[in-house]
Amino acid sequence: MMRLQTYAGLSLITTMAITYHAFNTRGQFYPAMVYLATSKISLVLLLNMGLVIMCVLWQLTKKLFLGSLREAEIERLNEQSWREVMEILFAITIFRQDFSVTFLAKVTALLLVKALHWLAQKRLEYIETTPSVTKLSHVRIVSFMGFLLLLDSLFLYSSVKHLIITWQPSVSLFFAFE
Repeated sequence: MMRLQTYAGLSLITTMAITYHAFNTRGQFYPAMVYLATSKISLVLLLNMGLVIMCVLWQLTKKLFLGSLREAEIERLNEQSWREVMEILFAITIFRQDFSVTFLAKVTALLLVKALHWLAQKRLEYIETTPSVTKLSHVRIVSFMGFLLLLDSLFLYSSVKHLIITWQPSVSLFFAFE
């Protein structure tokens, strides 16, 4: 956790520095935004900050709904994630024409949501087999499953909406099925 805090702090400092540089050298909002969107180094730093935000949200969600992970949950997470990363890399090769920053963000979010589903399944198996479980554990897992249902619904809604608007099979079809 300490390494994530250090990394997040350094990422925040570099993101603020590149944003300050863009506004200080350009003077106006639009030229600064164009610079941030077109400069390779600023784009990498902003994408890095997006990744840090996703990692922090992952940690907060995990702490809020699950607490500390057990060894079996960590093992399942490691096993499943390698298989899923390979599957997603294969899907990326199919949808090369749709490759963009938005696509990368959706793929990363999809992988994180799938990992949360694996953790929920493993925790539910643990709760079912343990004879004495507190009411707080039941409330946490039920609220966690409701949260996951909400995330899945939002993902499905945005994918189906994009499919209806464009009427072209694209990466949205992949996300709708996932």
